[in-house]
Amino acid sequence: MKCFFLGRRGYREVLAVQETLYKAKIERQSLIRRGETTQPALPDVTLMVEHAQPVYTLGRRDTSEGLPRDSTVEVVPTRRGGGITWHGPGQLTVYPIVHVQHLWQGAQQPPAKDRSPIVWYSAVLERTMMSIATAHGIPSHPYKTGVWAEEREGVPHRKLGSIGLQLGSWVSMHGTGLNVCNDLSYFDHIVMCELPGESATSLHQEMRERGIAGELPTIPEVAALFYREMAAHLRQDETSYAFDKMTDLSLEKEWEKAILQGDEYYRVKKKSELLIHTIRYNENKTIT
Repeated sequence: MKCFFLGRRGYREVLAVQETLYKAKIERQSLIRRGETTQPALPDVTLMVEHAQPVYTLGRRDTSEGLPRDSTVEVVPTRRGGGITWHGPGQLTVYPIVHVQHLWQGAQQPPAKDRSPIVWYSAVLERTMMSIATAHGIPSHPYKTGVWAEEREGVPHRKLGSIGLQLGSWVSMHGTGLNVCNDLSYFDHIVMCELPGESATSLHQEMRERGIAGELPTIPEVAALFYREMAAHLRQDETSYAFDKMTDLSLEKEWEKAILQGDEYYRVKKKSELLIHTIRYNENKTIT
C-alpha cells in the first residue's frame, strides 16, 4: 500500500484524483482477468487530507432534505453510502482506494473473518478510529457504521468519526472522516448521517471536556497514527503485502502529478466531460 498525506486540499480536486485511481485500478484488474495484459495489479493507495474549505457531501440516496436551506456551504453529491456529512478544516479525511476482497482474503486471523469482506473492512476502519481515540484517553464504541465517544456525566454519546464507502468490482473509494479540531457547529445544521438528534464531537473537544492531560494532537500526527493503526488492523501477511512509508505531499504544488504521473492514460468522466489523466505507478519505491 502506498500512502500520501496531502495537507490542506479542496474537496473536488481530491475527489478527481480518487476517481482516477479507483477507475484505473478496476480497469487494470479487468484486463488481467481477461488475459489482455501481463502487467501486475495496481497497488492499493490511501490518501489522507484535511479539506481546505467546508463542504457538505451527500451519499447515493437523496437526503438533501437534511441540509440547511440558507447555508452558503458547498454541497457535493457523491456515490458513497450513507447520508449527509461535513468535511473541512480540522478534520482528517482518509480515502483508501483498495481491493477489499483481496485484503479480506489476506488477513491473518481477523476477528471478523467469518463475515463478508465489506463488513470486515468497515469494522477495520472503525477499529482504527477507536484505537486513535484510545491513544488519546477517549473511550469510544462503534455504532451505525461510525465511531462515537462514550457518554459521560449526563452528556450522551457523540459522533467522533464517520464511514462512507463506494464499492465497484471489490475496489473501494471514499472512506472515513475523523474529527480532530474542527468547528463542530457545521454538524448542528444538518441531519448528520441520517441520524436525527445526534451530535458530533472531536478529539480536542473530548480531551478538554474530560480533563485528559497531554498535548492536543495535530492533523499530521493523527494521520501518521491512523496509517499505523490501519495497517495493524488490516492484519496482512508482511511477506506478501507491504505498507510503504507515508509520503508527505502537503507542501507539493503539483501534488496530483506526484500521485498520477507517467505513461498510462485513463479516461475519467466528470461533469459530463472526459478528462485525460496520466498515471504511472512506481511500484518499486516510494515517491519522494
